[in-house]
Amino acid sequence: MKFNLIAAAALLAAATAAQAAPVISDSATFTGDVITFNEFDGLVVGSSLDLGNGVTLTTTANAMAGQFAQDLGDNGLWSSVGNANREGNFLASAFTSTRGEIGFSFANPVSSVGAFVNQYQTAGKTNNNLLVVAYDIDGYVLESFQVSIDTDAFGYDEGKFLGFQRATADIYGFGFVDGSVVIDNVTTAVPEPTALGLLLAGLGLAGFVARRRA
Repeated sequence: MKFNLIAAAALLAAATAAQAAPVISDSATFTGDVITFNEFDGLVVGSSLDLGNGVTLTTTANAMAGQFAQDLGDNGLWSSVGNANREGNFLASAFTSTRGEIGFSFANPVSSVGAFVNQYQTAGKTNNNLLVVAYDIDGYVLESFQVSIDTDAFGYDEGKFLGFQRATADIYGFGFVDGSVVIDNVTTAVPEPTALGLLLAGLGLAGFVARRRA
């Protein structure tokens, strides 16, 4: 009986650890379907825009799809030139106030989602936090974290890859809240069938061992 409780606790801890994994990286940490904004040319989006493949851009205030240059204050400048992380036109918030949300809704859930992002940084201020959020099918928050991006004031096209990696495909929404942001190369992925099969097999084996020990 004691073994069963220990095994169950270990299994629960492992599952919880595998389920939640915020991503903050200098570049993309996984591969998948990538959405760029090169086909747009300064299109102002007031509420939503169909990006194709079941992905909808959602915004509580104005956003510009296909921006080619954006001053980010002390975080430098984004341009259409780009680099290894992004290139061409991009998505930029044009909030009518400092508060708002720009994000993405998925018709089909994903397990991993991220984007290359930077934010406007006021001169001398390095703690202007950006909230990154993942939502479930009902619009409730699955995970969230705050991050303050700090890049070279004289740099170009710098930023961070921000997102989430989860064990199951349960992410239906992905957003950036507050501040002025620029976004490109939105990347989504679902679990590989092989990895999912191994996970299920491992859970089944653990259950079998626990039953034999009972």
